[in-house]
Amino acid sequence: MGIPGTRGVLRPVVAAGLALLVACVLTSCGGGAGGGLPVGTAIRLFFLHHSTGSGFVWGGDMRGAVAAYNATHGTEFEFWDHGYNAEGLFNAAGQATGTNYHIPNDNTDPDGLAYLWTSPNADATAARNDILSRYPVIAFKSCFPASAITDAAMLQQYKDWYLAMRDVFGAHPDRLFIVMSTPPLHRLATNTTEADNARAFANWLKSATYLSGHANVVCFDLFDMLAQADDASPTANRLRYEYEGSHSESDSHPNDAANAIVGPALANFMCEQAQSHGVTP
Repeated sequence: MGIPGTRGVLRPVVAAGLALLVACVLTSCGGGAGGGLPVGTAIRLFFLHHSTGSGFVWGGDMRGAVAAYNATHGTEFEFWDHGYNAEGLFNAAGQATGTNYHIPNDNTDPDGLAYLWTSPNADATAARNDILSRYPVIAFKSCFPASAITDAAMLQQYKDWYLAMRDVFGAHPDRLFIVMSTPPLHRLATNTTEADNARAFANWLKSATYLSGHANVVCFDLFDMLAQADDASPTANRLRYEYEGSHSESDSHPNDAANAIVGPALANFMCEQAQSHGVTP
């Protein structure tokens, strides 16, 4: 018998429902490496990191900061992040998608980032294409061991790698790339030469020398946010004392207080830069 008055109505309703289901499947609604809202409804912000970055993401509630920015500015940004390959990709809701982009050798040190962004080899090409095809705003960082810059030759090698990456970024003007200086090392884990070289690299990365003429490349100076000032003190350019997880051990992971400051600052920087650069989905 059916429901009175519904003859001739249910068929188009069912058809519309099926069409919506198909569209959802095709756009990977709610899961998978390409999941989230259908393409065109939000601007995805992507952050590639390891353990220090996880502290910013979760301890600093970066998704909450992005949501707050959206509410204040009438924007529609989504924050996605990717840690170690074993952890993989987390979607806009902070849920593990069960997928990853197979970052080559799980390496986000400067040499690994240079390989990811510049190598013609199949593993690097596949990983960066996965990222480039999905995210209009891309931030990435190395972890604190990369701040052990032992001499001038190593410092120059870092610069050469980042210049090569910048050339690749220039070939993708519809993408905004956020380079990040390295987190500083604990005062018990480094020396003056390494610490000063890490500061020099951070200063260069945010300078006009690196950024001028490259409108789709910006720098978030993470080193300066976390490091003691370059003040010639015994702890200059090391992780600030108040941000140390331990004052007696050399673990350089920033503590909860640092995460609570950096996470929202990075989230807001990503949103602000995306908005000011007119990024579209």
